[in-house]
This record gives sequence, C-alpha cells and structure tokens, in this order.
Amino acid sequence: MILGIVTKRAIKARKGETGFQETYRPAIGNVAVAALLAALVVLFSLKGQVLIQHPEEMVLVSIPLLLGCFIIVGLNLLVTRFAGLKYREGIIAVTIGSSSHFEIAIATAVSIYGLRSKAALRTTMGLFWEVPVMLGLVYLGKKLGKRGFWKSN
Repeated sequence: MILGIVTKRAIKARKGETGFQETYRPAIGNVAVAALLAALVVLFSLKGQVLIQHPEEMVLVSIPLLLGCFIIVGLNLLVTRFAGLKYREGIIAVTIGSSSHFEIAIATAVSIYGLRSKAALRTTMGLFWEVPVMLGLVYLGKKLGKRGFWKSN
C-alpha cells in the first residue's frame, strides 16, 4: 500500500493527473492481472503432483464451488438491478458480494491439517476458480453496464 501511494505521487508529480489516469493505470492494471494469474500458476505448480495423482477429487470439489459461484453472482446481479442501483454501485456490490474468502479457508486448513494435506489442496481449488470467475465478472459487469443493465449514472 505504501509503495502504491509513493508511486502514485511520483507519477502524478512527473506526468500529471492525465498521465497517471491514461497511461499508468491501464498499464499497471494489465500487469496486476498477469501477476495474479502467475501467482495461481506458482501455487498449483507446487501442488502439481497431488493434482496429477487425484484429478477426480479436484473435479468433485470444483463442481459445487463453481455452481455456488455462479448462483451467488446471478443472485447478486438480480438484487442490484431490482434495488435500482446505478452501474458504479451495482458492480461494486456484485463483486464484493460474490467474493469468497478462500484465503481464510486455506490458512485454516493449513494450520489444522498441514501444508501437504488434501484439505489444504481442496481449499486452494476455491481460490483457483474464484480468480477466473471474478475476472470474468469484471468483464461481464462492464458489458452489462454498457447495455443499461443498471440505472445510468
């Protein structure tokens, strides 16, 4: 957070508000998405042997996780639309309301059962699916916003 504040101030001092908003923010946004996906690749490469040995368990764990994610996202979309929220408030509410706290589940599973446990691996499946679902939700929200799904700002 401190690095972000310092970087923002330095870039605004050098390039101004326009340079920050139009050049830096879009570029760093792409880097952030790539870094997030890279973190997932690293996380699962460390558990690769277990995934290869037990793919059926990962599928069985993934089915309810994905189903739950899609149900929650759909419900949150409908609630924000019927509540009459504008795009900015609606998409934020859907994103926050649809996010799960898999990092807490992972920390709990690791502390109780250990890093190499199947429980720890199973909780990482939630994180594995949450990231692409949430990234997809961002793009879906932008498209819905352009199509007038929520009230206009």
